[in-house]
Amino acid sequence: MTRTFSTAGRLLASASMVALLAACAVTPEPFTKDELATQSVDDRTAMFKGGEPLTGPLTVSDAIARALRYNLDKRSKMMEEALALGQTDVDRWDLLPKLTANAGYNERSEPNATRSRDLYTQTTSTSNPSYSADRVSKTVDLTMSWNVLDFGLTYFTAKSNADRALVATERRRKAVHNLISEVRFAFWRAAAYQTLNDEVNKAVAEARVALGKAKQVEQENLKAPVESLRYQKSLLETLRQLTAIQQELSTARIELAALINVPPGTEIKLAVPETMAPPQWDTSLDRMEEQAFLNNPDLHEQGYLSRITLDDTKKAIIKMLPGVTFSAGRNYDYNSFLMDNHWYEAGAKLSWNLMNVISGPSALKYAESNEEVAKARRIALRMAVLAQVHVSERQFRNASSQFEQSDELWKVDKRLAELSDAKAANDASGMLERVAGHASAIASQLRRFQTYAQVEQAYAKMQATMGDDLLPDSIKAENLGDLSKLVAKRLDQWGKGQMAVTEVAAPASAPVAAQEVAPTEDKSDLLSNVFRFIREGLKQPAEPEKQSEADAPRPNDNRPPMAGDVASAR
Repeated sequence: MTRTFSTAGRLLASASMVALLAACAVTPEPFTKDELATQSVDDRTAMFKGGEPLTGPLTVSDAIARALRYNLDKRSKMMEEALALGQTDVDRWDLLPKLTANAGYNERSEPNATRSRDLYTQTTSTSNPSYSADRVSKTVDLTMSWNVLDFGLTYFTAKSNADRALVATERRRKAVHNLISEVRFAFWRAAAYQTLNDEVNKAVAEARVALGKAKQVEQENLKAPVESLRYQKSLLETLRQLTAIQQELSTARIELAALINVPPGTEIKLAVPETMAPPQWDTSLDRMEEQAFLNNPDLHEQGYLSRITLDDTKKAIIKMLPGVTFSAGRNYDYNSFLMDNHWYEAGAKLSWNLMNVISGPSALKYAESNEEVAKARRIALRMAVLAQVHVSERQFRNASSQFEQSDELWKVDKRLAELSDAKAANDASGMLERVAGHASAIASQLRRFQTYAQVEQAYAKMQATMGDDLLPDSIKAENLGDLSKLVAKRLDQWGKGQMAVTEVAAPASAPVAAQEVAPTEDKSDLLSNVFRFIREGLKQPAEPEKQSEADAPRPNDNRPPMAGDVASAR
């Protein structure tokens, strides 16, 4: 038997040495070209998998619907939200008691035999050695344990993770708002490309023909050299302007294809409306501020982060409390010397880490400082959102004004181009006037499309700042067509200045800009009362400040606080 265990020991040592050498032999292994090629093919297939093909002209609502369903950035945000929601399901199981099943096996080469020794004389017994355990030991137990301290920490960790899931939801809302804004802007730039591309190519061809004729006139000395060169310079300037327009529009369709998740080389046919008019907007700035404070996703996110900091403070307090562990289990031991191989076991254990009590005030002070930082961030973010409301509203007004001017200018240039076509002759000067007129009309129409795209983008940003979702989360479309119809209906409401947010009136006693919505605590919560009691007990009592006559409260002093009063209070 001894030899058998000796052989097993040598085999175990050899296996351990081989494993150690294998671990030391690990070296970086870069991907091969074949692996990279396979991965790129698989990823490209996954990028466009499940997308419905383009079957007809694409409207604005169709483009937004495709972006909402197939855009990869939105997909990633939705997966992050699903991951955060899945963590809340995992946390629910962590709140339950721990149920542990153990099984053990142990074997000795020799029995665990012993001799007894006299306590007082220290003489060893001369009787034969005895043992009370088998050489092979097998044990099984099923134990349930529950620690009150761990339960409290896990509870507030679960609450924090639930708030993080809500944070992921607000980030997804923000991503959707930005996506809609980008799609509307890219759609109208692509519409400009589709509308003007043929006209630009035709005008460029005419300019090149006119430039060739001008060079021929110069070579034949039919006009003065200075006049011919000036004419060529005008044509080249017009040609440069038309080429710049082509370059400006060349990437619009690619950007739209990326947003709606179709291959960049796909031919996209757009259904461009015949008329373009800025959306109506008559909501007051006060009402916009109120809606932004109630629905802006950034403010919601910061509010949830503030609640997480409150939970961190409570966890810091819990760590200073003693922990009580309750346990109960069923045990079995295969030892043949035992009278009862099966038995039940139950117990309770109290443990208290005294070092946490000593470091508790510092941890609590840090947690409270974190609360103050979170509150300062929330207030600063409210100020930023307040500024965004005014900036987005002003940008929308400016973009609408620029579009109206661009529209009027385009109409004038269009009439001038028509007049130049009517009276154009075959001579070089008539050709120059015609080409210049067409180039000017094309440039005016391009500015018209660009300013309208800016109007659409500014309007979408204004809605995003107020947190006005295009579609509620409760709406589930069966297919892409139904989703496009819902988007078209909501866009029509947006175009009429109708908001989908909840109508909530602000209290008349406080201006909207001064309202502060802080995370609320349940006053009836027993844990909250305990935390408040411990927190107040750990704070050092402050010495009462001497109050001067100037600072003493005056009876019937109902005047509003002045700037100096606020500064002195701080």
